[in-house]
Amino acid sequence: MGCSREDVLGAFDALDTVVESILALDYDALSAAERVGLDARLERNLRRLPVAEQALIASVIAETEPARLGEGSWKKVLITALRVSGADAGRRLRRAKALGPRRGLTGTPLPPLWESTAAAQAQGLLGEEHVAIIAK
Repeated sequence: MGCSREDVLGAFDALDTVVESILALDYDALSAAERVGLDARLERNLRRLPVAEQALIASVIAETEPARLGEGSWKKVLITALRVSGADAGRRLRRAKALGPRRGLTGTPLPPLWESTAAAQAQGLLGEEHVAIIAK
């Protein structure tokens, strides 16, 4: 996409700040309908975040080998780095393969294998349960 290192790190710093702000909020001043509406907005954004994870995982897999990160497999890299179970690491790797961005042999950007599903996830229309059903 042509982002600089500073752009990427700055965006993640901003994400950390926004999440901290949201966690510190008191929702008592809002009506029940407003709270449900905010919960729907939160859900849409939570559904979108795996798109970034899939891009990160797909790009690191395309760039290097797990041994360079101190592990014998990509699954072990994720288990260690993210402190997740083996099952969850495997699921994340499968999602990155199916829904993450790809590159051709010449470096040409290619769409995800499951292009429509990836697009719906990027819009926040599909969560993990939806994707699991599609995968079956």
